[in-house]
Amino acid sequence: MYIIFLALFSIYVCYKFGDWKNWEKYYSTILFFILSSVACAFLTYNQPLWLYKSVVINHTFTDLFISITVYPCTVMMFIPHIPKKITKIILHISVYVAIYTIPEFIAIKFGYFTYLNGWNIWYTLIFNCIMFPMLILHYKKPLYAWSIALLSPHILFFILKIPYSVIR
Repeated sequence: MYIIFLALFSIYVCYKFGDWKNWEKYYSTILFFILSSVACAFLTYNQPLWLYKSVVINHTFTDLFISITVYPCTVMMFIPHIPKKITKIILHISVYVAIYTIPEFIAIKFGYFTYLNGWNIWYTLIFNCIMFPMLILHYKKPLYAWSIALLSPHILFFILKIPYSVIR
């Protein structure tokens, strides 16, 4: 139920504040975000970093549900409102990092979500601090973002000591 509430809330806020008129401008960044999430889920399928706990749908479908509801809404609210000045860009990113990290922290505390295989809230915070600049980078220079994204799983596997043999 928590995940459904989160998705519906994201859609509502995006409806009010997102740039729906220009959704095509953000389409490739939306797909980048979704594909990155799906790739992470696929690569860590046998050794997941987190699990959603839901009585309605399983973890895989929950992950996909969030990817196709929350992530497009995020991009359509985050990208159009990027300020010009670096200090304001940092503040903009910080707000979205908090928007993504705090609900996850709440979900952990209420048991809707659990960490596995070395992942924790601090990794989430670091990841979110990297993810939002990556979305900006993808929007402005997609090839650079894809280059970094292709290296990211190797770095993650190294840090968390996940063997490549777990990839199916």
